[in-house]
Amino acid sequence: MNCARHILDRSDTADAAGARPSGRSRATVQAGFLRPEGRAPAAAGRGFTLIEMIVVLGIIGIIAALTLPSFTKGGKGNTTESATRQLMDDLAYARLKALSGRARVYVVFFPLQSDYLTVAVTNAFYTNSGANSMLAGQMASYAIFVRRAVGEQPGQESPRYLTEWHTLPDGAFFPPNIFTNTNSNTRIFWNVNQLFGATNAATDYLFPFPDTGSGAMHADYLPYIAFEPDGRLYGRAGDLTLPLVEGSLLQAKDASGKTNAIADVDAQVTAAPVPATGGIVNGIEYYVAGGGRVRYPAAGGVIFNAGETFQGATASGQDYAVISGSPRVVHLYGVRLNWITGRAKAVRPELP
Repeated sequence: MNCARHILDRSDTADAAGARPSGRSRATVQAGFLRPEGRAPAAAGRGFTLIEMIVVLGIIGIIAALTLPSFTKGGKGNTTESATRQLMDDLAYARLKALSGRARVYVVFFPLQSDYLTVAVTNAFYTNSGANSMLAGQMASYAIFVRRAVGEQPGQESPRYLTEWHTLPDGAFFPPNIFTNTNSNTRIFWNVNQLFGATNAATDYLFPFPDTGSGAMHADYLPYIAFEPDGRLYGRAGDLTLPLVEGSLLQAKDASGKTNAIADVDAQVTAAPVPATGGIVNGIEYYVAGGGRVRYPAAGGVIFNAGETFQGATASGQDYAVISGSPRVVHLYGVRLNWITGRAKAVRPELP
């Protein structure tokens, strides 16, 4: 834009006393601004020097290095939290269906295929693409099942799945040893007695797998929990905790690389182990993962097997001792069900 330039000559201008100044003062008016002539305009700005840029980049790098571990831990925590919320929502849905349908509702779990599935069921993985696709969900999948519908007479049943098989988010799964725990005091699931050839007509039940249409030919004693028509937990006299662990499940592929091989998944627990010395905190709950046993407190305490949980107590100290094997004590995450009401509550390492 062309701006008109005007030169003001104040040499002929008298002062207040009528005298004229002895010198001449010239000023330039440009675009409405008055600037004494001969003075350079102020610089609009200046750039960064190379040294300044290197210093700034170095500071950014240091901040990023300090905060990256926090973001990594936050991602793992978010995975566990997401898995906990999903499981809580699905268990609440199963309880609601038991209340509204006035029927026992089952939550059926898919463990390691080698632990539970019979040859007949295993054959389905070769012929049923839907079943085969589930192999990657071992120890992370579950579905809701009902045997009777509202209004059916005693002895009449129309068993069916109420949901598809749901899988926990990647990075979280059910620890494998909870599916084989037959201790009557600490076991979580029904049907586990079938692993050792024992039977219990009151609690044993064959579930079609992987769906209702599979029929009796492809049915097995899968591990389950259940809600009664009044919402309480089936067959329980105490609260039940479903633990979750951080880690990955690796599924083998067949020679073509396109189909899941009929094999167990390789479970890798990545949750940070709690130090045996000084690691136990009062009020925090812990889970014994891996294989082996621990004792808490370390001297003369109670022995806990893999798959069991314990809580830190001030009177018991901060140490535990490894008794056998290679157990991995980790912070407990999961869902706890009240045995009377059937309501679910998240379990996470929080101080009371």
